[in-house]
Amino acid sequence: MQALIVSNILLWLLLIASSLVLLGLIRQIGVLHSRIAPAGALMLDKGVEVGQSAPQVTAPDRFGRPVNIGYASERSTLLFFLSPTCPICKSLIPAIKAMSRSVKDLDVIYVSDGDALEHDKLISQAGLEKSTYVVSPDVGMTYQIGKLPYAVLIDQAGKLKAKGLVNSREHLDSLFETELLGSSTLQDYIKAQTESPGIHTPS
Repeated sequence: MQALIVSNILLWLLLIASSLVLLGLIRQIGVLHSRIAPAGALMLDKGVEVGQSAPQVTAPDRFGRPVNIGYASERSTLLFFLSPTCPICKSLIPAIKAMSRSVKDLDVIYVSDGDALEHDKLISQAGLEKSTYVVSPDVGMTYQIGKLPYAVLIDQAGKLKAKGLVNSREHLDSLFETELLGSSTLQDYIKAQTESPGIHTPS
């Protein structure tokens, strides 16, 4: 009987200790989460700088119709560079489609090159029949795109507002967040906030 009482006490002590350890881990996770900077699209130092006039190029869409890119227009333009053989590109297409519906005054242009049959298959699978889809190497070369998936945001005045590698919906959203924050990239905004007088990072 005494052994049973002792074992119960030990079990309760073990349970209390485990609970305290769990609470400590939860608190530490919260601290780490607060220190993690939001992930933005990675901007590579190639091509025209953000804030400058976007390169202007005219390329045919998949039907041979000319599409003007980088020119001033009544709507902003999101260029999404993709490949039919890129799994991440395919996974982001639903997010791109949702963004084109939710963001006011935004035109989305899908840009790629290569075999037309592969693009036709992707367009059919992803439901992009009504989207503007350019199959031409000229746009990628003009904007110096080296890795995919890549996105470029151009405003109505033809200025390059944001660009970068986009591997998630969060990366895509960051292209629009930078305009609200008044910075060229999310990374630049975080750096400026860190270096500003009176701004201290958690220790």
